[in-house]
Amino acid sequence: MRKKPMLLHKVLHGRNNIVREVIGLVGTHHGAGVTHTGLMLAFYLGEELGKKTAFLECNNHQDLSLLQHSYEWSEEEADHYSYQNVTLFKSVISKQIPDIFSDEYECCVLDFGTGYSANREEFLRCDRKVVVGDRADWNKQKLIRFIETVKAVPGYDTWNYLIPFASHTEVKELRKRLFMKNLMSVPFHRNPIELSKDINVWMRKSF
Repeated sequence: MRKKPMLLHKVLHGRNNIVREVIGLVGTHHGAGVTHTGLMLAFYLGEELGKKTAFLECNNHQDLSLLQHSYEWSEEEADHYSYQNVTLFKSVISKQIPDIFSDEYECCVLDFGTGYSANREEFLRCDRKVVVGDRADWNKQKLIRFIETVKAVPGYDTWNYLIPFASHTEVKELRKRLFMKNLMSVPFHRNPIELSKDINVWMRKSF
């Protein structure tokens, strides 16, 4: 029997919810930096733009549990914790999605890890789709293979393709090779929850 997808479409169009935008992120391989990038985006939306933002860990990597123990938070519960406008939900499963979305978030950032195939329908329902790759030569091939996989999806060329720390030359070469104008580098930033002015400027230009 086919697994039922998350009920994103039902929740997003419910009468009592005000979710403005849902952003989904996937990586082309483990270690690409999906969670790091997603956290930067969530804290940009919540802290810089002042939007009530939820970050959903839609994978089993348990990175948010490690992050929780590294900082002090304004609120901590068994399955989530918060800092001002940003709430981070750990190890989210399908049936939790409706309750999270019903809490009047303006933005929701969904971290699918490397699970594109397992979460394809949920990812494609997101308003904005972000794919995170890597600048290493052997990992560039994984990005190329990923794009070959999604070429049949309408609008795949409008997604955001991010390569952390890639040089201008590397980005230019990949754009030319893949015919992908929405491919860009992510600047180096060590702490994803304390953003610098430069990162905020990059976020504003990119998103």
